[in-house]
Amino acid sequence: MTDAAFVTDPLPVERSYLDHNGHVNMAYHLVLVDQALDLAFAAFGVDGAYVEDLGLSTFAGEMHVRYLNEINFGDVIRGRVVFLEADAKRVRWAVELAREADGAVTTTVEGVTLSVSLATRRVTPFPDTVQLAIAALIESHETAAAKLDWLGRRVGMRR
Repeated sequence: MTDAAFVTDPLPVERSYLDHNGHVNMAYHLVLVDQALDLAFAAFGVDGAYVEDLGLSTFAGEMHVRYLNEINFGDVIRGRVVFLEADAKRVRWAVELAREADGAVTTTVEGVTLSVSLATRRVTPFPDTVQLAIAALIESHETAAAKLDWLGRRVGMRR
């Protein structure tokens, strides 16, 4: 995981995330993805203070999740976030979760995040400074994005 993508510190895998199969339940894969995404957004100021000071936040608009490998209690998991494209109100991104021990990608998620006014609960433009930060990340992540051959897939069963 060495390129211009945003890479998190290890994400916590809690025992409470385990299901009856003894591995991390699918819902908690998304918890870890959400934590990675929150860290990436916080790096350019979209965080708790952003919500409190501006009355703006982000909401999930769409996600496509793939579960590729198990995550077990004790695994060291890092998130790798790549910003792909954006307009004034939306940003498309990709997250890969990977085990540090063997580098195996456990989960991939492609999604769209919406900028939302908490006063109106409607989609609204990101502030100019945030739009500029996102645009700079998209540019710096172009090489990383080009390597993601799993983007844009549809859900379905091959016959």
